[in-house]
Amino acid sequence: MIACKSAPYWYITLSPANIQHPICIYFAQMNKEFKPNILPYDEWLHSVCANPVAGACFFHFLIETFISEVLGVNSKHRGLYGETDAYYGTVEQQGRLTLHLHMLLWIRGGLSPQEMWECLMNPESEFQKKVKKWLESYFTGDFMTGSKEEVLTMVDNNSKATTYVDHTQTMPDGPPPFCASNHKSPCKPCNRLELWWNQFKVTVDDILSHSNIHDCSRNTNKDGTR
Repeated sequence: MIACKSAPYWYITLSPANIQHPICIYFAQMNKEFKPNILPYDEWLHSVCANPVAGACFFHFLIETFISEVLGVNSKHRGLYGETDAYYGTVEQQGRLTLHLHMLLWIRGGLSPQEMWECLMNPESEFQKKVKKWLESYFTGDFMTGSKEEVLTMVDNNSKATTYVDHTQTMPDGPPPFCASNHKSPCKPCNRLELWWNQFKVTVDDILSHSNIHDCSRNTNKDGTR
């Protein structure tokens, strides 16, 4: 592939959280109808671990969806990274025997390594300025609605409500229809969409607080041993 397509543009690692995903739990329980019900931790953990075929089916489903919807392969839309020219992926097992993917991605019409080097080394290059601006904007670990302490406090307060649900175990609510009119003042569809975006940000921060904060104390016993 490299001899044919030159150097790839992206190296992607995709590791689905199978024991926390409603679709994987659905495969493991072999129900006829998909209902993303919230189950106790031990119950859905046991369901997935006892059915490795379900984990493999879920992994295959998610990777196929990533290739078609995110990369835009054999789809009517272009990919998130650009128009995909080629890709090569290989599957590996993790220490707990679940699956993850390593993928190389080629983008059609992209610069060659030599052209990219020349643009990056030229201080007057518009390409260099855009790459620098992009890198600086993406090297961040911020939440959407506040600082880490503020978000953790918000999630803790929300979790005390009887209506609270763990968003890592539920499917998200789809957005309302967009407003097609060009009026300047907000209307009901505009207000509904604004409310949805506000709730979207809160939901994302809730998921990040549960799934994307590194904790060095994990797998540590009370006496400090691991």
